[in-house]
Amino acid sequence: MNFHVLKLFYYVAITGSVTKASERLHISQPAISAQIRKFERENQILLLEVKGKRMVLTPIGKRLIDPLEKLFAMGEQVQQIIENHHKFPEGQIRIAGNYLATSILIPRWASLFKQSFPEVKIQITTTNSQEVMEQLKNFEADVAIFSDMEFPSHHTDIFEYRELYKDEYVFVVAAKHPFAKQQVKFEEVMSEAFIMREEGSAARERLVRICEEKKVQQPRVELQFNGVNEVIQAVIAGYGVSFVSALLAKPYLEQGTLAKVDVENVVSNHSIWMGYRKKELKVSYIQSFIKLVMKQISINI
Repeated sequence: MNFHVLKLFYYVAITGSVTKASERLHISQPAISAQIRKFERENQILLLEVKGKRMVLTPIGKRLIDPLEKLFAMGEQVQQIIENHHKFPEGQIRIAGNYLATSILIPRWASLFKQSFPEVKIQITTTNSQEVMEQLKNFEADVAIFSDMEFPSHHTDIFEYRELYKDEYVFVVAAKHPFAKQQVKFEEVMSEAFIMREEGSAARERLVRICEEKKVQQPRVELQFNGVNEVIQAVIAGYGVSFVSALLAKPYLEQGTLAKVDVENVVSNHSIWMGYRKKELKVSYIQSFIKLVMKQISINI
């Protein structure tokens, strides 16, 4: 079996085009196309076909995606373990978290872990929830901490997910804002200037979805930051409204520097999840980190 060609086909399938697969694999487009067509002729099958301007999978092409994903996921994991052994003989754990996780959750866990495993190197990456999952999927992270409204359903044959906290998104303003601690209609709050994270952040994606559900124009984002703490500081300074995690806003609400806005008929619950590869693909110190997190969660409940 020609696994090289199957890898070419797999990347064309998941990226949606030969061009994107070529850029990712650093192999010319003609070479990719020629090798896939040769494989199809040799096996008397058709994996891809062009419909209009799109390249789509044939029925047998679709059937191959799941087993190939498992195959290449394990192959990449093996390669990563070998590379990490040379770079970090004592071990390394890569944690990707959204801004909520890296602001108030991961620092404590990482500190406790290092006290027990001082020889293990810890790399922490902060980005939005969407990118966190991409890093886990692409083997750029070993553990992912992110926000989502529902149980993550994709790639459950490779990854495992645990719910860490239940949370909600709330509208917040500065303490002296006219909406502070007031009940207002959704349309009213949406007419205000907003301060938000970048597109792809969990809170912003959820707010857009609420707007679509209620058929209300999307928020007018006047200030945008790549970090949620920057968003909160801008709101505290007195300009605009934001939509943030209640867990993150809690200390500022208790201090009185932020105030919650009670928006009629809007309840937006979400959960904080931990994702990682299933047991057979994890090394001992990653298992130890996961156990530490779950123990800390049980202590704090």
